[in-house]
Amino acid sequence: MSAGRIFIFGLGYVGQHLGHALAAQGWHITGTTRRPELLRSQLPSDWDILAFQDDAPMADLSDHLAKATHLITTISAIGGYDPVMRHHAKELAAFDGWAGYVSATSVYPDQKDGFVDESVPAAPATKRGQARLEAENLWLEVCKAEILRVAGIYGPQRNAIRALLDGKARIIEKDGQLSNRIHQSDITSIILAAMAKPRAGRIINLCDDEPAAQGDVVRFAAKLLDVEPPTPVAFEDADLTPMARSFYVSKRKLKSSLVGPELGVNLRYPTYREGLRALLEFEVAKGKS
Repeated sequence: MSAGRIFIFGLGYVGQHLGHALAAQGWHITGTTRRPELLRSQLPSDWDILAFQDDAPMADLSDHLAKATHLITTISAIGGYDPVMRHHAKELAAFDGWAGYVSATSVYPDQKDGFVDESVPAAPATKRGQARLEAENLWLEVCKAEILRVAGIYGPQRNAIRALLDGKARIIEKDGQLSNRIHQSDITSIILAAMAKPRAGRIINLCDDEPAAQGDVVRFAAKLLDVEPPTPVAFEDADLTPMARSFYVSKRKLKSSLVGPELGVNLRYPTYREGLRALLEFEVAKGKS
């Protein structure tokens, strides 16, 4: 894939990692954040970092998109709507390059038995999932975007080892709860592969190969650190935010029928075990710095 120019709505965790990977290949990066002044000192000086607030349109978007070959958004549906589409549907409709929408696997229904792949129709069980699905449909209609349904994200400074070192790890037990995860490195690899082999309107699950209970992941991280895991708390007794609580509502096991066969991507971290082992040295060193 030859170097191009990408516009990234939302230079957060996913957006920054993707930007760094593309910049290393010679791409020009333009992206948005709520407060550019907070990011400019942290990111390369040749990145164009623009302001975008959820409650107002940004200036001169058409000019920036006219220069872009690729466009991706990592911004969640906020308050039940997609802020990018709400403010900029007209400009997005005029964009004729590759477009991607980073969604979430919360759009899928609960499924007690078997695995959920890209062929399973979306039927979200939560309001958050419904908002995601409505945003997906808009991006499909307006931009023919590729839809990237991402499982639970972890990676550097965002994982169970880091949570244990910071004293913030918890084990919440809910009977039957299982979920998949995906390392940030693998998210970037899959997005790059989708850009290199584009197919408008394609839906891709970004998930690892082993759904697991949340407590199993924390216990494994504790074993790596040679510390005692936190005392488990029953879901019914846990003081959780509505967003955190929704994580435990759904019960599904995910897989992708496209990541390997169509995109040719072999996950670097097919389970949380490989991912956490790789993160161990980094997180311990970071904790001592």
